[in-house]
Amino acid sequence: MSGVCLILSTMEIIRDLTHFQAETNMAVSIGNFDGVHLGHSAIVNRIVTLAKERGFKSALVTFDPHPMKFFGSGVKLLQPLDLKIRECEKLGVDKFFLLDFNKEMAGINPSVFVREFLLKTLKASFIVVGYDYRFGRNRRGTYEFLQTMGKKHGFTALRVPKVVVDDTTASSTNIRKALEDAKPEVATKLLGRYYSLIGEVVRGDGLATKIGFPTANINVKNELIPANGIYSSIVHIGERQFKGALYIGGRPTVDDAQHKRVEVHIFDLSENLYGSDIEVDVVDFIRGDIKFNSVDELVVQIAEDCKKIKVLFEGR
Repeated sequence: MSGVCLILSTMEIIRDLTHFQAETNMAVSIGNFDGVHLGHSAIVNRIVTLAKERGFKSALVTFDPHPMKFFGSGVKLLQPLDLKIRECEKLGVDKFFLLDFNKEMAGINPSVFVREFLLKTLKASFIVVGYDYRFGRNRRGTYEFLQTMGKKHGFTALRVPKVVVDDTTASSTNIRKALEDAKPEVATKLLGRYYSLIGEVVRGDGLATKIGFPTANINVKNELIPANGIYSSIVHIGERQFKGALYIGGRPTVDDAQHKRVEVHIFDLSENLYGSDIEVDVVDFIRGDIKFNSVDELVVQIAEDCKKIKVLFEGR
């Protein structure tokens, strides 16, 4: 584990606890926070508010790798780490603890974790968890367990209820399903913002340029890529923002459709973006990935897709 402490704006990121000791009491939450959706935001807002009211610091405790990954699950994470950190910072967190999830951590006794880490090292006066969060060996660390520990050791355990939007619980699982089912509007409601893909623009084969719709090919850092198809999108390049048509798929009209591509045709922009990091918000699902009879048919459809996307944005 690295001994480096990074500072991202005002939020301190701590990866090594060897020499860390809290100087003031804290309001703390533990979790994985994949996606930093509305349910996570409710938890974070609670610790940030508690900390500000009492002159404490707010702290999030999360793990790398994700525990489900450690135990061999094929779960695809919604966000690369840098996006998770950015969203937590936006919510006003003071300290972000990123701990190695290893065999020792997986088998830790929940009592030891609370007593030695959350209380002694972090000086937790409040420990806030989500409605279904569990931690420690055999997932024995529950909210009820924290309540019992709190009475014994003098801290307050709080549980934040689930956040439900249009009868759907805001959860990483439900957001993954929405994106895999080509329902980005559902993911948007549960996240409280658009789902975004981030990555470096790399060279493609130039076909999109040849047919009149040049695209930025993205080497995506996200593990979870939405279902194949065409989407309306908002493209962020540094401080600039553009609208565009996002394509996800295997280009079945011209390729063997085995290689999944992510590329975006950016409206009103013609410049070399190779090597640039860009972020693409997935807004509306326009249509599925279709194999056309000819490239000419494909060109006509792309023109129609772009027209539809522009109309959608004008309607907003």
